Amino acid sequence: MERSFGNILSELRHSRNLSQRQLASDLHISQALLSHYENGTREPGLSFVCRVCDYFCVSADYMLGRSDCEDQPISVSTALAELNRALSGINDADVRKAALCYVDSAAKKMTFRLTYHDDLQLLEQTSAMAEAELSVARSMSGILKSGQ
Repeated sequence: MERSFGNILSELRHSRNLSQRQLASDLHISQALLSHYENGTREPGLSFVCRVCDYFCVSADYMLGRSDCEDQPISVSTALAELNRALSGINDADVRKAALCYVDSAAKKMTFRLTYHDDLQLLEQTSAMAEAELSVARSMSGILKSGQ
């Protein structure tokens, strides 16, 4: 039997112990529409397929039955969402700023390594990352000391 979007959506929902009501709410659609997608009586649009892929962290190929592998490389938007979620619990603006500088330096370093192969730029970004990491450590140390 060929795996369809609806079958896969239903399998993912069940594997995460989600009700149709909960998943529909999370995806900002009606429960009836979700049921139609799962039963194959309606076909989703591309934007909804993308939303489902992001929600379950699976590839579009998996969602569309073109691959048996759920794994999806972490996208920039997913990584940034995770970073923002992690930083939202930190009330110190200096720590957030330092962490974002570190991530920005890491992204630039990766870009230079993959694209330009420029050793000087790599060293500069490595240095920027070290400075940002030190800044995060100093900020966190200050928070911990003041909290004791």
